[in-house]
Amino acid sequence: MTLSPRLRQGVQSLALALLMAGITTAAVKIFGWKLWPRPVASAHTAPRPRARTLTNDQRLVAVSAEPAPVLRASPTVSAASVIVRRNLSASEMFAAAKVARARGDVDEALRLSKQIEEFFPNSAEGIDTHVTLGMLYLARDQAELALQEFATFRHIGSPEMKAEAYFGQAQALRKLARYDDERTVLAELITNYPRSIYVAAARARLGELASDAGAR
Repeated sequence: MTLSPRLRQGVQSLALALLMAGITTAAVKIFGWKLWPRPVASAHTAPRPRARTLTNDQRLVAVSAEPAPVLRASPTVSAASVIVRRNLSASEMFAAAKVARARGDVDEALRLSKQIEEFFPNSAEGIDTHVTLGMLYLARDQAELALQEFATFRHIGSPEMKAEAYFGQAQALRKLARYDDERTVLAELITNYPRSIYVAAARARLGELASDAGAR
């Protein structure tokens, strides 16, 4: 039977469509092809966050803290002076200053004595330290400072140690060449403390002053 041109074209199109469908079905089974498009993210779907890197982002760069400075004691400072003396009592500091003075460590004895006056000014040790400081200043030829310490003790110190303060004051005045004042202090020492161990030295010094005055 002869088909009309239009019918023949329709049959050919149908055959071609069936052929293509068969080929596609076979490809899906063999190769696992997926013909459906991937789902498109909707407007309500949150975008996946981008991975952050450390490149050009200083906020994320870990910065190690600077090491603490190492404090080193000076080799010229004795180990005893490194101790925090403020933690000691007045009597302990006074005893330590006495030991330092006995071994000839004038620097340490001065340091401790000043701390006693600073931390415990009204204690018995703080008052007695005026005499100690006066003697230490004399050993360093700092007569003016020594004179101030002895004069302070004479006003507030105990009577038992005032003879030593008198004699120290006289020595400071001698270093300052204030001989008239020295003579006055020595005379007061002999009058007020006739049984003191410093009386003999005071009398001998008064004799020297008299001889010098006579020679002039």
